[in-house]
Amino acid sequence: MKTAIHPTSQDVKIICSCGAEYATQSTVKEDTIRVEICSNCHPQYTGEQRILKTGAVDKFYARQKKMEELQKTKKK
Repeated sequence: MKTAIHPTSQDVKIICSCGAEYATQSTVKEDTIRVEICSNCHPQYTGEQRILKTGAVDKFYARQKKMEELQKTKKK
């Protein structure tokens, strides 16, 4: 085994944009690492569903809603 080839690790604080803080070890030179998303705010871990209606799906829903409104006015 070669000696002195591994980088040194130090204690680092990870700060998420939601305000959560974690202590870990890393080989980065800074004392803090800022991240945009973590296990506290990520939808996969929180169970929160976020549906983005964009593109063809949004157009389909808009046409469907418009047709339902037209059918309601015709029945009256």
